[in-house]
Amino acid sequence: MDRGFLSRRRRARRRGTCGARAMVWACMLAGGMALSSAHAHRAAPPPSPPGPPLPDGRIFLPPPPAPETASNASDASIFADTRVQEGSGRWKLAQRDARHGVGHMLSAFSCAAGFTLSPTHLPRLEALLTRLEARVEPVVAQEKAQWNRPRPYSEIELPLCVADRGEVARTPSYPSTYATLGWMTGAVLSDLLPTRMAQIMRRARIYGESRVICGVHWHSDITAGWMNGAVLYTAMRGEADFARDLDAARAEIEALRDHQPAHVLPPDASECAEEEDAAAHPPQ
Repeated sequence: MDRGFLSRRRRARRRGTCGARAMVWACMLAGGMALSSAHAHRAAPPPSPPGPPLPDGRIFLPPPPAPETASNASDASIFADTRVQEGSGRWKLAQRDARHGVGHMLSAFSCAAGFTLSPTHLPRLEALLTRLEARVEPVVAQEKAQWNRPRPYSEIELPLCVADRGEVARTPSYPSTYATLGWMTGAVLSDLLPTRMAQIMRRARIYGESRVICGVHWHSDITAGWMNGAVLYTAMRGEADFARDLDAARAEIEALRDHQPAHVLPPDASECAEEEDAAAHPPQ
């Protein structure tokens, strides 16, 4: 693990009541960062999802942790402790994971797949993931509107790995859309590359955890996103149209795996090493 990161973490812990954790708790106690839905920005009602109905997360997901619970305290502690990772290799990985777009998400699984997942060479897979995202985002928006949980940084200035706080803050925190889609992307790729399933689903976990490192989600938002993704993917996997699209994507990705074009570089070794380190040191 990065020695500079460890020394920063030790210094941050020595600050005691002057550190980030104390700042978070002070805001929570003052009511400025309450984790109740009453303080979140009330978003407009989300549109109805396209396609066949999907399982309703407002039924199967647990509600976010209530104030004055151990789970709520754990969320606050993890948020505060991870602020000292600013500038570390894990922080930079979280910034890469924060890039928008299906193509970026697909490429993020290259190390886990064992070869470069170039969207240019995987048009059917990219189209499948684009359709998946279009169906899932309205579902998650409905879930977010149900609980309307504020983001961790709503009332406090601590480092985030994204530039525009306002854009993210306009949407509620629970559950995480990124974690949901990341888990579903991992499930798709595991179906297509079953011999790499363990590595792929580990990367799906890291992808969700990057949102905690970024400071834009509570940890429990991420675990709810993983559950969400697993249930929604199970439902979609049983649809005949989705299964047919998956078969087409399978033939495409197997061809790319077996015959990588000469101009496509292998996954970056340093980025793969950062993912290995991230897997061994989850936020907790």
